[in-house]
Amino acid sequence: MKSLHHIYEKGLLVLLVIAAFMSCKKVIPGYISDQIRYVDDTFRVPKGTYYTADSRSFQGDGTSYPLNVKLVDIRDLATGQSVKAFTDSQEILVFTKLFDPNKDTTVEQLNAIRTKQRVPPLQIVEKSGQLIVNNGSINIPNGNYTFDISVSNERGSKVFRNISVLQLYLVEFQDISKGCAWFKNNTTTSGDIGSPGVTYRKLSNDGFRVILKITDKNGTPFNPKTGELIRRGDRPVFESYSRFHPVQYTDTTMICDFEVTPFPLMEVPGYGYLMYYRIPSDFVQIDPGVAPTPDPIYSVNPRFSFRLLVPGTYEVTVQVPKVTRKGS
Repeated sequence: MKSLHHIYEKGLLVLLVIAAFMSCKKVIPGYISDQIRYVDDTFRVPKGTYYTADSRSFQGDGTSYPLNVKLVDIRDLATGQSVKAFTDSQEILVFTKLFDPNKDTTVEQLNAIRTKQRVPPLQIVEKSGQLIVNNGSINIPNGNYTFDISVSNERGSKVFRNISVLQLYLVEFQDISKGCAWFKNNTTTSGDIGSPGVTYRKLSNDGFRVILKITDKNGTPFNPKTGELIRRGDRPVFESYSRFHPVQYTDTTMICDFEVTPFPLMEVPGYGYLMYYRIPSDFVQIDPGVAPTPDPIYSVNPRFSFRLLVPGTYEVTVQVPKVTRKGS
């Protein structure tokens, strides 16, 4: 019996020694998972725009915070070659305070909250892993780019190769919605003419300007200065989306300098980005068979909406079908 008691005491002593040894061993704090990832295996980014990935796209899989995420390398997926254009700093306009398009409506107000800075086109928020791409990406070729990141915390650091893909593509112009109708003068009688053609041409990479032209089927422009293009009641027109500069009118065009992209910047409630015009019957002839009679008693009412997503100088042409400008 004494022998068993002696063995028990010895065993207990051994356990106490082991526990004491373990308590003296340094414990490495923190944890970095091997399964860190982005929810999106591909980030589709329209280049030349400001893009911010969802803040929840980075998944730490239990990794201890605070952490530090850095871009290690980004490569062309097809060639495997590093692309320094993503990390080389470029001079762009950066907002230093929150831009409120409802309040910041003059160039002076705009310039008070933005400044030119040199920053790389691609940045990763160190504390969250969130991707940010700015309009400095405009000169990087379209394509798919894979990238590596490092993640570090109090535990140490790990590199995650090919963690996701950034797909760059160019969208300068969006043709959103359009239509056209004839209306009999002084009545509500109307009919469909068909959708106008809406096309664009980029004249320069410089500036923030759009030159709008509305033409007949032959490409002859209507004159906005002489009443050939008028408002339709209280519905929005091109001028409704001008925020920082007044619209300029020529014999053939309407010109807007818009300062920031996209243009239009904001929707008109209830109308989206639509612009409505009426071409009075005095200035337009509808093709035979489109209206009920050949009499010159029908106005033409085009409507259209578009957006410009990338800075530059553009010419946008709205070509109304089945009509001819009188006197041309």
